[in-house]
Amino acid sequence: MLSALQHAGVRPALGILLALTLSAQSARADLYSAGVAYKKQDYPAAFRQFRELAELGQPQAQFDLAVMYANGQGTDVSNTNAHAWASLARTNGDPNAGALVSTLEPRLTPNSLRLSAEIQEKYGPAALNSRLMPRLLQGREYVDRDPVRPLKPFMPIYPPEARRRGIQGEVYVEFVVAGDGHPRLPRILYALPVDTFDDTVRDSVMRSSFLPARINGAPITSTVSMFFNFKVTGVSLSDYEGLEMRAKTTLAKAEGGDASAQLLYAMMIAGLPQLHQTYDKALPWFLKAAQAGSPYAQFQIGTGLLQGRGCQCDAGKGDIWLEKAAQADQPDAQVTLAEHLLRDHPTPESVSGALVWLERAAKQGNSSAKLYWAAVLAASPQPGIQDPARALALADSVMKQFRENPSVWEIRAAADAARGDYKNAGKDQAHAIQEATALGWNLTALQQRQELYAANRPWKGDLLDY
Repeated sequence: MLSALQHAGVRPALGILLALTLSAQSARADLYSAGVAYKKQDYPAAFRQFRELAELGQPQAQFDLAVMYANGQGTDVSNTNAHAWASLARTNGDPNAGALVSTLEPRLTPNSLRLSAEIQEKYGPAALNSRLMPRLLQGREYVDRDPVRPLKPFMPIYPPEARRRGIQGEVYVEFVVAGDGHPRLPRILYALPVDTFDDTVRDSVMRSSFLPARINGAPITSTVSMFFNFKVTGVSLSDYEGLEMRAKTTLAKAEGGDASAQLLYAMMIAGLPQLHQTYDKALPWFLKAAQAGSPYAQFQIGTGLLQGRGCQCDAGKGDIWLEKAAQADQPDAQVTLAEHLLRDHPTPESVSGALVWLERAAKQGNSSAKLYWAAVLAASPQPGIQDPARALALADSVMKQFRENPSVWEIRAAADAARGDYKNAGKDQAHAIQEATALGWNLTALQQRQELYAANRPWKGDLLDY
C-alpha cells in the first residue's frame, strides 16, 4: 500500500549587503520558522534557529547564517564567521555560498582565515560524522539479524462512512513484531485525515502475521513500518496505480532540496515494499529532512540509530537526535525516549525521566504515550511509582483505540491487582487472554499473570516487553 505526506513552505528571501540573495525553495519546520522570523525582522530568533540547523550540517541554514553574520543581523558583524559558515555551506552543496566565500576571503587576515578554518573543522563533515551522523549499512535492514517478512497480511476494510462520503486518506504506522510473528503496539505516526482510518489500520496490523526477525536463527522482537493508502476507487492489495510515477516525482523534488519531499520519499522507501529498497536507503533522506529541522525526521534518525536499523547501532548519537525531536514536542520521540529509559533494569532515575516524557506526550493526546504511561503506573517494580487508579483512568482513556488489543486489558488487570481487586484483575486478564488467543499470540506470559491473580498476588514488571 502507499501513502503520502504533503507539507508546503517557502524558503525565506533574505537580503545581504554584499548583493547576494537567497533563492525560493520549498521547506518546512525550523527552516520555515527561521525564515518567517527573519521576514518579521526578529533577527535574534532567526539567528538562533539558523545556527541550530547549521550546526547539524544543513547547507541552506549554513548559508543563511553566513548572510546574517555578514549583515550583523541578530549578531555582531563577523566576516570571519560569515566566511566559515559560507565555506561549510559551499562544501555541503549550497549553490550561493561560493560567491559569498569569494567576496569575503580577500577581506580576511591570515589570523581570521585560521579562525575560520577552526570553525569549519568543528562543524565540518568529519566532525559531524563522528558526533551525529549514522553509519549506513549497504543494502541491509539490520547488521545483526534477518528482517521481518510478511506472512499473512490482513486486508483492511474501507470504513463505510468514509467510502460513502468519498473520503480518501493515508496512514503511516510503526509496530513491533514479536518472536511469535504477531504484531504488538501499532503506533500511528501520521494520518490524513486524522482519526478516519486509524482504527482500521490498527485492526489490519494486529490481525496480520509475519515471519519474525531472527538472530542466528532465533526469533526476536523487531520494528516494522508500513504505509496504508485508502482510495475510494479500490482498496485491493494490487491497487498501485501511479506508484512508480509518484515515487519518481517525489524523488525529483527531494533531490531539488524540498525538505517535505525528502521526508515523504524516506517514508515511501521505509513503508512500501513495492519499491524494493532497504531501510538504509531511506535514512539519507530522513537525515536531510532532520537537518532541515523536521522533528519527525529527527525521531526517525534517532530510532534508526538506537535499533541499528539501516545503520550501525549507536545509542549515543540516537539519544542526541531523539532529544532534539522530543524537546520540540514530537510525541513519538518522547515515547521512544521513555521506552529507552525503561529498558534493561531501569533505575528510579530513569523511570522518573521516562514518566516525564510520557506525560508530555500524553498531554498532546498521544495514545501510545497514554498506554505506556498506564503500563508503568500499573506494574512498575520501582518503589513509589505505582498509581493503579491513574493507570486505570489512562487505560480507559485509550480503550476506544485499543479495545481489541490484549495489552490494554493486561494493564487494567495489573492495576486492579495492585489495588487488591483480584476479582476484576482476573476478569480483565481473562479478557486479555481471549483477545490474545484470537490474534494468535503466545499466551505463556499472560497465563502466568492470570495464575498470580487467581492466587491473590499482584504482578510487577514491564507489561509491554515482548
